[in-house]
Amino acid sequence: MIRKIKIYDLDGTLINSLHRYKTNKAGDAIDLEYWIKNDVPEKIANDSFLFLKSRLDIDLIDKTTYVIFATARSCIEGDANYQFLIDNNIVPDMFIHRMGRNDMRGGAQLKLDSIKPLLNLKQFKNATVHIFEDNINYLYDMVTALNKGVHYNKVVGHFIPSEQGH
Repeated sequence: MIRKIKIYDLDGTLINSLHRYKTNKAGDAIDLEYWIKNDVPEKIANDSFLFLKSRLDIDLIDKTTYVIFATARSCIEGDANYQFLIDNNIVPDMFIHRMGRNDMRGGAQLKLDSIKPLLNLKQFKNATVHIFEDNINYLYDMVTALNKGVHYNKVVGHFIPSEQGH
């Protein structure tokens, strides 16, 4: 029986990819052009893990916990982002991500569109949902939207401060 659903954002929450990240001139959003330019295999290979990795390792072996990665990255099977996770033996039960460069959905909506239907499934009916996110606006939007659903889950947000939380 699933008792917990753990939803992990990647960049700035679970993975440190700050070496290939910068904000726009106003400092209030990611410089997407810079990110795309640096989203290449040799730079992705230099990403590292943050402190939540130890929590994730425990969750991945706990049979009562369902682990979801929810990221605004594009992580198509076979690309360098996906391979980084495979190479580091972190394979979640579910993986929510952009479906290529042309997928321009907003980050919070991208995540919510996939998570909301899950919570109405019988096996997740009474699970507590924990969301680990470094973007305070995404976290607020997700917790608020999931608490309004027709499901019966308790939703807990965990804000992870980072320089990548835009």
